[in-house]
Amino acid sequence: MIGTYQPPLMQDLNLSSFQFSLLSTTIFFTIYGAMQIPVGLIIDHLGLKKSLIIGAMCCALSAIGFAYSYSYPVAIFFRLAMGFGASFGFIGLLVSVHEWMPHRHSALFIGLSQFIGTLGPMLAAGPLETLSHSANVSWRTIFLCLGIFGVGLTLLIALTVENNRRKAGKYTILQKPEKVSKSLQRLFSRTQPWVIAILSACLYFSIEYLSENEGRAFLSLKQISLQTASYMITIAWLGYAIGCPLLGYLSDRFERRKPLLVLSAVLAVAAILMIIYLTDKVQLQLAFFLLGVSASGQSIGFAAMAEQFKAQDVAVGFGLNNGVITTLSAVNAPLIGLLLDLSRGEQPIALYDYFFVFNILIFMAVAALILALFFIKETFCKSSTGLTILNVKKNS
Repeated sequence: MIGTYQPPLMQDLNLSSFQFSLLSTTIFFTIYGAMQIPVGLIIDHLGLKKSLIIGAMCCALSAIGFAYSYSYPVAIFFRLAMGFGASFGFIGLLVSVHEWMPHRHSALFIGLSQFIGTLGPMLAAGPLETLSHSANVSWRTIFLCLGIFGVGLTLLIALTVENNRRKAGKYTILQKPEKVSKSLQRLFSRTQPWVIAILSACLYFSIEYLSENEGRAFLSLKQISLQTASYMITIAWLGYAIGCPLLGYLSDRFERRKPLLVLSAVLAVAAILMIIYLTDKVQLQLAFFLLGVSASGQSIGFAAMAEQFKAQDVAVGFGLNNGVITTLSAVNAPLIGLLLDLSRGEQPIALYDYFFVFNILIFMAVAALILALFFIKETFCKSSTGLTILNVKKNS
């Protein structure tokens, strides 16, 4: 939603492209990414319910505070608080999916969860752009309403959410408590989880960046209105919403992770090249849809990540994956913003400035393809560390 209100935010707070990229992406994702592994450990120790209450309340209060921010430092503070609160959401969801849903359909359920999650960015692009113009609704009003909604959501979590559990079939798995350092040692001593995390980050970055930062401004230089550009962003998230459960279903159905990751990377390369160099509106709409489908491959990454760890370490593994995704966004977004500022100098930004700087997006898509082809190991949808529980049918 920050990207939808880029012009009024930059005007109200007197921001440059670099400062806006810090506010919209880097500040949020720095704390969000840094908290991913700690959040996994916190959920393991406090339980799912308490952790989600902490995160939701922090999000609600920070949204209200952001609505009343009239200076850059104050806005930065509340954006940091948003990142801290939001860091509990997705990991909590993944933990609940992993522990409450059948493991043989884990990729599908993760995909369906992300489908629901994409309603936010889909509504925050085209529909919100239309609302802000037709009803003259400011960004401050929107954030205030979100904060009030967040308070209600916190109460709903307190009343309905159950804590995570450790069960397999009819048996309860008893685990001996161990030091946090042991979990972290297993996490940092293996290479495959890091390859999965970097691949997921390369697949996801472009859709996140174009939504939150320069996507609309870039398309406007191709003679596309800001409202049409916002709906193109919505189309990207629609592709993401469709791709997450679809790729998850196909991955579970054929018991393969790697081919779907390769397909996602190929689509990412094609979509980025089309977005940068094509000008036809229909072709660009198709390109943004393909970008969303390619980004949905990172949901397969989460399923593959869960298969790299024992049950007690899955939350930490999810934290690693999400942490690398967000850290890469936090680093690359201001880098692109800074390069754009340097490229244009004192002149208005031109289309060729984007052509030069957006080579970073092409590089990341190509890196995703290389990782998927040569460095990802197939898991066949089975845990590489835990026990495989067999269902033995009795003869009638």
